[in-house]
Amino acid sequence: MKVEIINSDIISVFINNFYFRDIDLTKKIEFISIIKDLISKIDTRYKLNLNGFYKIKVYPHKKIGAFLDIIKIDDNEFSNGADFRIVVYQNEKFFLETECYEQIDYNLKKKYYNHKFYIDINDIEDIDHLTDMGTIIYGDSVKEVLCYGISIK
Repeated sequence: MKVEIINSDIISVFINNFYFRDIDLTKKIEFISIIKDLISKIDTRYKLNLNGFYKIKVYPHKKIGAFLDIIKIDDNEFSNGADFRIVVYQNEKFFLETECYEQIDYNLKKKYYNHKFYIDINDIEDIDHLTDMGTIIYGDSVKEVLCYGISIK
């Protein structure tokens, strides 16, 4: 599990697929319940003291795990507790962002944008050997690459 506090209102969390190996990610109610439990554990473990109203964007992927963006919306009415609006983004694309073009299998479809190369995670059978070469991106970052990136061979 990786927790990154971007600022006082935004926290990014990566949860390894180990936590979800026996869970059907398409069963939203069960998945949301697990996310709530994990957020409680994260809050306690990292002493985040979450209080207020939060929007939690969840980007699950069976091969890699889930990315959570915890965004504080309001803290006026929830000074002693937290309330969450959890939105699960199913079937979202995930890209591996890298500068190491030489290490990328030539059979993979690639995109080039902003001096970096991007590979769709779903096109990679085994991503373990590639994760050290770059960063996995999701959400708005992927949408930007899809919109402005150039397909290359």
